[in-house]
Amino acid sequence: MKLNMFYDVAVIGAGPAGMMAAITAKNDNNRICLLEKNSTAGKKLLISGKGRCNVTTSKDIHEIVKAFGENGKFLYSVLSQFSNQDVINFFESRGITLKEERGDRMFPVSNKSSSILYCLLKELIKKGVDLIYNFAIKKITKDNNNYFKINNGKDCILSRKVIIATGGKSYPQTGSTGDGYRFAESFGHKVIKEIPALVPLIVINRDLNRLAGLSLKNVELKFISNGEVFAHEFGEMLFTHKGISGPIVLKMSKKVYQELAGGNVVTAIIDLKPKLDEATLKKRIISEIQIAPKKEYQTLLTTLLPKLLIPYAIHITQIDKHQQSSTLNKTQTASLLFFLKNFSFKIDGVESIDNAIVTHGGVNIIEIDRKTMESKITPGLYFAGEIICLDGPTGGFNMQKAFSTGYAAGKSASVKPRGFGVV
Repeated sequence: MKLNMFYDVAVIGAGPAGMMAAITAKNDNNRICLLEKNSTAGKKLLISGKGRCNVTTSKDIHEIVKAFGENGKFLYSVLSQFSNQDVINFFESRGITLKEERGDRMFPVSNKSSSILYCLLKELIKKGVDLIYNFAIKKITKDNNNYFKINNGKDCILSRKVIIATGGKSYPQTGSTGDGYRFAESFGHKVIKEIPALVPLIVINRDLNRLAGLSLKNVELKFISNGEVFAHEFGEMLFTHKGISGPIVLKMSKKVYQELAGGNVVTAIIDLKPKLDEATLKKRIISEIQIAPKKEYQTLLTTLLPKLLIPYAIHITQIDKHQQSSTLNKTQTASLLFFLKNFSFKIDGVESIDNAIVTHGGVNIIEIDRKTMESKITPGLYFAGEIICLDGPTGGFNMQKAFSTGYAAGKSASVKPRGFGVV
């Protein structure tokens, strides 16, 4: 069917930010459309949180703002309009019970991201938002009457307001291919170059790659460049067939990318026993030896390390796996102690932005009104979600940002200006 319709607000991108924007913008007196280039909504939402959808965090607003770094204050206004508690209430009042897990992460009790998606879709349909799929936009312009013309090369939609919620460039197979950057630039916005954030790191080391599947909990990971620590975190990480991943790795990956991009050599150092200083750890090793002096070195290691890591530890410390623990000399004990506190290896790169959970980059926040999400350059143009250059760590922070910015944009865009007329 030939499209040639007029809307009060057109939302571009049916991800969490776009869906929330359309839901919020719709009222009894306006027409809202949600344009999506895929044949279905929420493709990236469905794979978020490993298919479970980490909806938000239970942390307070100040902690959420802090998690986004030095520019996090940009979110104070939108979080006051639609907080993490509002997100929880939104879903639970619609029959989707949430639960809190380790790290203050909020998930649906169903453990299915589809529960969240279907809830949003049901609300869109209930409110009467026009969902238009397979609408791949070629360009957006503004005519002399201040209407936005949204063209897919064949059909055209006119709208008084436009909310761009097209995401970033991560996971392009879900539709996040950076289209929104092009649209924003066409209206004079500065787009900060996109780089991968929350992305696994590459380690080209056959011995380390054999550790794929090894999960380390309660460890301290730090990254060093030019002899100085530039990032460190405590928590959980994972070895993969390409390198390392997991919460603390993803959280620091952007900084690692920036160091590598600057031509610096980056070394990772893992403290496997961060709660014990070297003196205390040494006493523990000696105690384990005294308890069973005849046990082999490889057996001693089972009291100190996960099973998968033992062969690598034997390789690094260069101690015969069959050697009796009681015969370890000072040099050998020091070697084991050093490995436990300084398990180190070189980082060779980061995986591509295609594999990043979140994109760093996008529309500069200084060009966006922090209360309304409206462009400071083009009246009637709004931004929501990942297209905005502000990214946080894993743990529901970025999803919360999507919902809050979507809500603020939808709320503001739904207000009709004076002299509003019909085409």
